[in-house]
Amino acid sequence: MPKSEHVEPVSSRPTAWQMCLLPGSVLRQYSFELGCDDPWVLVQIYGITTAQDAAEVDRLGPDTIGVVLDEGIPTWDSVDDATARRIVFAVKRARVVALSLSTDPERILATFRTLKPDILHLARAVAVEMENLRRIRSAIEPALLDTKHPDTGVVGATGQTHDWITSAAIVRALDTPVILAGGLGPDNVTEAISAVRPFGVDSETRTSLDVDRRQKDVAKVEAFIAAARAT
Repeated sequence: MPKSEHVEPVSSRPTAWQMCLLPGSVLRQYSFELGCDDPWVLVQIYGITTAQDAAEVDRLGPDTIGVVLDEGIPTWDSVDDATARRIVFAVKRARVVALSLSTDPERILATFRTLKPDILHLARAVAVEMENLRRIRSAIEPALLDTKHPDTGVVGATGQTHDWITSAAIVRALDTPVILAGGLGPDNVTEAISAVRPFGVDSETRTSLDVDRRQKDVAKVEAFIAAARAT
């Protein structure tokens, strides 16, 4: 498999933070299984758009698999309700992450009720009023760091890295687990883990097919998981 072009982290691509609502029981299970000195890193694969890809990726053994439900907000990786349910059903081993791009608490809750995921990922949590966040869940645990595109302002699914120095500082400053995203692939995930020391790593664009980013490249996914687990 040809090695994809390495993209160095640069400060012109700022870090943006998001929130994941992770049930405390899931987080406690990870902590109990690992121990404080365990080098294990959570591996998350995002952008699953078909049940077939869900089954193939799940077979490779990531910890979490992400799906984006169509909430009427333009995004290249969303799927309709029926497809999302088939994806969730196809995942037998990993935990399912559902992404909501909405800032409307009712829409966010509708996404959660439709998919009943293990983890709810709020991509625009900073724009949701705290009172409404409390309506969704009483506690917010992990954070996810992703890339904000310097030209469009889009956060996430850009395929671009950001400033890992800033990310590392955030990891050190927070008591909550941090998942690192933004332009991660099999060629740079080892370096990213070494630089940032996150709780987990996430890949979407750079584990997709070059000719169709809505389809996963199984070889890239397998290489990404292996590289992350070897760190």
